[in-house]
Amino acid sequence: MTRPAAISNLLQAVAIMATGKFLFAVQDVIIKEMSGGYPVHQIMAIRGSVAIPLLLLLIHFRSGLGSLRQHRATLHLLRGCLMLIAFMCFYVALAGTSLTVATALFFTAPFFITLLSIPLLDEQVGLRRFVSIAIGFAGVLVVLRPSTANFSYYDLLPIVSAFFYSCCQLMVRVAKMTEPPAVMSLYASIAFVVLGSLCGLGLSTIQAAPDAGVSTQFLLRAWALPNSADLLLLTLTGLTSALGFMCSSNAYQREQASRIAPFEYVMIVWVTLLAYLVWSELPDAMTLLGVAMIVGSGIYVIRREADIEAKPIAYSGLTRR
Repeated sequence: MTRPAAISNLLQAVAIMATGKFLFAVQDVIIKEMSGGYPVHQIMAIRGSVAIPLLLLLIHFRSGLGSLRQHRATLHLLRGCLMLIAFMCFYVALAGTSLTVATALFFTAPFFITLLSIPLLDEQVGLRRFVSIAIGFAGVLVVLRPSTANFSYYDLLPIVSAFFYSCCQLMVRVAKMTEPPAVMSLYASIAFVVLGSLCGLGLSTIQAAPDAGVSTQFLLRAWALPNSADLLLLTLTGLTSALGFMCSSNAYQREQASRIAPFEYVMIVWVTLLAYLVWSELPDAMTLLGVAMIVGSGIYVIRREADIEAKPIAYSGLTRR
């Protein structure tokens, strides 16, 4: 491939990745807005219900629906359960914290992936990556400032989400799951529908205290019948999720992971912009410093790991949603 053609291909991949991350950012804005009227498990179930037919359509045109019989459904559903835990932790935290902060804290996932790969995959991690991870977690402390009065333990949930997400990513490699990303996303969406519904039933007998925080209410609120406007917005969470996934997957198919993965972090720009436009929310200087530490360290870790060893598309980057 000639140099102009290579540059053009990279720019196309970056544009597609940026579009996917914008769709994910829109999805997060909608879910944060809906957190005041609906429970997180209902939103996850609706989102999965909308995404399933779109993913089935994608699989049909790429490999045919008959190819689903060749995949390990039980293993994929187990991974989907872990993904549901990761997403619910993220969105429960998002109900009561800044979108920019929650997104930045989730970007600790590459640190957990690297650290867990040592015992699970017997990988060697050099000093430079350890230092980079340490800087990234120092950035977490700068963002959270746990000694301040505004700190809440719910603020830790995006980090818990990142941990479970990293377990999902490593599961792909440990179990040698070579199935297409669309298949993995389909099974995850099925898990969202089934387990989200079960969560609704299981938590229906538990009521949040009247003075409970917004995150607690988001978790324990009973299911409600949405009006037409809310139903449209809830449907959009599934649509933006499926389309965002397709964009991210396509970007990785067009370009090497080591070159495209750092552009995952454009989502920080999108969520900061949308948070300002929707809620007039701007991070302060210390938060921006912590975000820069996390993002900079994450980019280094992703680039370093991609240079050392090629990773499957489903493992590359942070295509979490």
